[in-house]
Amino acid sequence: MRADANDPEEVSVRELLSLWGAKGRGDQISGIEADLANHGLVTRPSFRKVTLDSTVHLITASQEVPEENNQVAEVVSVDSDEPEELNVGLTVGNLPSALGGVFSLSPTATFEQAVTMMLLNDYSQLAVLSGSHTLRGAVTWKSIAQARHAKPSASFGDAITFAHEVRYDRDLIDVLPILEASNFVFVRDENNAIAGIVTTADVVHAYGEMATPFFLIGELDQSLRWIISRTFEIDDVIRLCDPKGSRRIESFDQLTMGDYKRALENPEAWAKLDWPLDRATFINRLDEVREIRNDVMHFNPDSLPKDAVDKLRNINKLLREYCE
Repeated sequence: MRADANDPEEVSVRELLSLWGAKGRGDQISGIEADLANHGLVTRPSFRKVTLDSTVHLITASQEVPEENNQVAEVVSVDSDEPEELNVGLTVGNLPSALGGVFSLSPTATFEQAVTMMLLNDYSQLAVLSGSHTLRGAVTWKSIAQARHAKPSASFGDAITFAHEVRYDRDLIDVLPILEASNFVFVRDENNAIAGIVTTADVVHAYGEMATPFFLIGELDQSLRWIISRTFEIDDVIRLCDPKGSRRIESFDQLTMGDYKRALENPEAWAKLDWPLDRATFINRLDEVREIRNDVMHFNPDSLPKDAVDKLRNINKLLREYCE
């Protein structure tokens, strides 16, 4: 079995999830971990804590992991009696840049090398490394300016400044104060090598990607509720959405996205809207949006596909025309 050998199976997180028919790390993630554990397997690094396109290795839970700089990557024992650790929230490794590689210079580099590399790549900072595991610090536009201002004959070493480093599996929210103060951190991978960098801009982008669909779904919910409340009587909606009365719906504010679909897919109800739109096509899109909404509201750490965000934007744009 390759998981027991020195040549473990390599697979991207996306490919691993697809074996269970999953496109992201939503509500199936616990079941996937359980299935792996039942076969004595874990991934290294943890497939929870990196991006969908990161490569992980399938290894046995009892397999020894080689030490790197006296640090040993953690593995999970499937026979442990300890309660399962709550494992939620974004980690540093969930950001693409965290393990995406890092441009670096050696401590013996020159100002010209640093400036050229930063200009060519539009970087504000570079790592200074002595080998992949030894971080000497960083050079930034600010540190270069300060070194040369203090001493016109300054050497490159005078511009090397302290740089924060964190592990890929650290909770992102715990790193925010560091980013607020320094604007960047270098990231160590499961082998303790410097494998990437996370900047303030990376975090803003990540949280923006998470917030955008949340706000779009909020707009969609309000628009659909407004349309339904002004077109139908509440008794008619209850008859379509809760005919047995088990949910005790009393107002439009209690309706869910599924209720909107159930109400609007009824031919007689749809006719009352008097919209020049095809009912089946609209309902199909509304059902897709309902699934997107469920994914978002379960706080899946993976970004939604662009077409999912586009679907939310487009249906909101359409509904705005009928809410005027």
